[in-house]
Amino acid sequence: MNVLVAVDMGPGSDKVLGFAAGLVKQTGGEVHVVHVITEEEQEDRRHRPGPSQYVDVMLEETERDLEKGLVELGVALSSITAIARIGRPVDEIQKVAAENNVDALVIGMRHRSRVGKFLLGSVLQELLLSSDRPVMAVPTDVFD
Repeated sequence: MNVLVAVDMGPGSDKVLGFAAGLVKQTGGEVHVVHVITEEEQEDRRHRPGPSQYVDVMLEETERDLEKGLVELGVALSSITAIARIGRPVDEIQKVAAENNVDALVIGMRHRSRVGKFLLGSVLQELLLSSDRPVMAVPTDVFD
């Protein structure tokens, strides 16, 4: 099974990556992992001091970090494609899924209040409603 894992690089991303790594180990497929940098984040970073090609450096560093995380979880480097994009998360996730012809999407799920979901929207919710392939939601804030 080839899966696309969408991560925000925040707390709980390791749980999502671990779940996807387990799927791939069982099925012998590939993991395509994507992190989408929003245009707002890019604009904020553009105004900080740094190299003129900062966006390219940021994308490369993000891809290296994604690969490293999966290798640490025991996924063979040959089974990993790390992808960093800039844009609207749902749109970019769907583009990457189509480009790589994945069988399913894996994304983290955090508990948020109803008001928080209404005001901020939800990438998971939008993917569940619009994706043409199965979406697996992995709880990232399970209370221990």
